[in-house]
Amino acid sequence: MLPLGRALAALLALPLVAPVAARAQSASNEVWPELDVLWRTSQRFRTVLEVAMQTEREGERREATVGLNEDLLRLPAGYARVGFRYTFSTRDASYRESRAVGEFVFRPWATEALRLLNRTRGELRWINREYSYRVRDRLHLQRVPQDSSGRAWAPYGTFEVYYDSRFRSIAKLGGRVGTELRIVGPASIDLYIARQHDTRPSERRVNALGVTTKLSY
Repeated sequence: MLPLGRALAALLALPLVAPVAARAQSASNEVWPELDVLWRTSQRFRTVLEVAMQTEREGERREATVGLNEDLLRLPAGYARVGFRYTFSTRDASYRESRAVGEFVFRPWATEALRLLNRTRGELRWINREYSYRVRDRLHLQRVPQDSSGRAWAPYGTFEVYYDSRFRSIAKLGGRVGTELRIVGPASIDLYIARQHDTRPSERRVNALGVTTKLSY
């Protein structure tokens, strides 16, 4: 897990450093649409269905992901999640990934206006039938909406590192700046700009506009 001070410094520096790096190395520009359906089955459990196109993609191809997760809510300082995701190339059969996911999200710091969340995720992966694992750690700094009814903006920034067992090192860095917005009823939108820097197996940068529609029941 990254030290808090270093991670926050990296988060603040990411929007300044990335444009300079992009000029030195070509980067692809993409749109990442996603639909999340959240169904709270009880006070402590929530089921989440995810359908996404090219979110945090793994190669030079168009990819889609379908995921099903179960959340354990109301833990002392956060919540836990277990799930399964299947990612595949939409144009051919060159990429197939099955992924078992386990994660814990906790809140190390919060005020009435801001909250800092830390998510640690472990992933067991079978990429084209070859096993590997990945550990991801993400810091998420977000404004806490004061309006509990109607529309409410919740801007945020994230910074994430990815350790990949295939390379035995940090293989990817990622960051997002965006906002969550309640629309009406069960519907909300998460609109963000993402930057992804892959260091293994080759240098690659991705800039993306992400739009996630969430339906909560």
